[in-house]
Amino acid sequence: MKISLQQAIQAINAFLMMATLTLFLTPLIAQADIYMQQDTSEQIVLTNLLADSERTNLHSQYELLLEEDQRTSSKPVNTSGANANGVSQQQISDAVASASAQTAIDPALIHAVIRVESNYNAKALSPRGAQGLMQLMPSTARRFNVINPYDPVQNVLAGAQYLRELHTFFNGNMPLILAAYNAGPKAVTNHRMRIPPFMETRLYVPKVLDIYRRIRAERK
Repeated sequence: MKISLQQAIQAINAFLMMATLTLFLTPLIAQADIYMQQDTSEQIVLTNLLADSERTNLHSQYELLLEEDQRTSSKPVNTSGANANGVSQQQISDAVASASAQTAIDPALIHAVIRVESNYNAKALSPRGAQGLMQLMPSTARRFNVINPYDPVQNVLAGAQYLRELHTFFNGNMPLILAAYNAGPKAVTNHRMRIPPFMETRLYVPKVLDIYRRIRAERK
C-alpha cells in the first residue's frame, strides 16, 4: 500500500493517539512488525509484509517502525554481568531507580528512552555528539551539571531531570514530551505544540511509547 507523505504523517499521528490511550487503558497485545519506506517519488510505503530477502537486504531502505512482541523484548539484553562497555545491567538499573526516585519519572519510561537512545550502551556517541545511555547533548549535560556524560549515574539522572522538565512544560503530554526529547522543545512549540514533521521524530515517539507500554505491562 502506498500513501502520500501527508497521509503517512496523519496515520502516524493517529497511531500516536492510540498508543497514548492504550498505554494506560489496555493490556499488552500482540502486534506485527511495521516497516516504512519513502521512495524517490516522495511516496510512503507502510507495510507489515516483507519477504525474507527484503528484511535482510541492506539496500531495501525500509525503516523498522515497530517490532513484533514475540521477537523483541522490552527488557535490555545481557541482564547479568557487564556489557561490552564495562557497565553492568545492575548498575544501570540502580541508576534508573535512583533517578526515578529523585525526579518522580516512571522508571519504565527512563528504561524505554535508554533502550531507544543507546540500547544500553553507556559509551554510545552519536554523529551529532549525543553521549551516553540517554544520549545527552553536551549543552544539556552542562545544564544539568554532568561532569562525565558516560557515567551511568550522572547520565541517567540528567536525562530524567530533562524528562521531568519536559513533563512540566508539556503538561504530561507523553508524545510531545518524547518529541521534545528527540527534536528539542522549540521544534515542538514552533509546530504549534504538535509532533514536528521530522521522520526521525515521527519514528522515535511510537518506538519509545511501545517499549514503555511493554515494560509497564511486564511489571504488573
